[in-house]
Amino acid sequence: MADPGIAIKPPEEPPLPVQNVQQLLTNALVDAGIIGIDEDLEQPILNRAFTQANWLIAQWARKRWLCYALEDYSFVSTGAQNYTVGPKQTIDISPRPDRIEYAFMRFLNNNPPVGNSVGVPVDIPLYIIQSHEDYSRITVKTIGTLPWQIFYNPLWPVGLIYPWPVPQASLYEIHVGFKIVLPRFTSLQQAITFPPEYAAALNWCLARRFRATYQMPPDPTIDSLARDGLNVIRLANQQVGVLRMPMFLRHRNKAYSYQSDSIPD
Repeated sequence: MADPGIAIKPPEEPPLPVQNVQQLLTNALVDAGIIGIDEDLEQPILNRAFTQANWLIAQWARKRWLCYALEDYSFVSTGAQNYTVGPKQTIDISPRPDRIEYAFMRFLNNNPPVGNSVGVPVDIPLYIIQSHEDYSRITVKTIGTLPWQIFYNPLWPVGLIYPWPVPQASLYEIHVGFKIVLPRFTSLQQAITFPPEYAAALNWCLARRFRATYQMPPDPTIDSLARDGLNVIRLANQQVGVLRMPMFLRHRNKAYSYQSDSIPD
């Protein structure tokens, strides 16, 4: 009999309730009503579920609030007009991302400090050119001087980054932020390394998809749980930046009329 004066520690929980991909898929198939809880899982059903899970993660990876962090990548300017983004490229990331989330330039101080002074890195934000159409309007794309804009062309499988004006070699370090890569599943025994709040969202979103795959009617409870799981992730990942007005709209000393889309005289 246990001594009532001694506190009994509860059993430690694993990082996620689901330990590997096969357990995740099995639980989701059971919750979707595709298989019974004691039923042997046939390999074709498991293979189909594996493919669907990777489809789901690939879509989540393109949605800012379903990715739990932004990751900073950097490279030193070489005088080139563009730099590659993708597996084993200048920015080594796989798969190549769909867009830049932020960018800034850092001055490299190659001179040794004088006396007791210490070199302090200075960062300058880079304006992100959002479309190829806007980048095409730049008249001289090869001019080289201090960069203040950046354009990302998400070619596949290797994207291209264009700082503009073209930064001179070895003077600047360009930093860009991309959504963190959500790891796609490569095997059924692969450990799941998502943050804990992703467990329920993965399970119920997959269950909802599996019902559609096997032409079963929507289940309101499963749909509700899937929405709740996604909302929890969105709230956990929410990071709203401070609203900033474009420079050309500041200090104009004139009012703007939204009704006529003009500045009154």
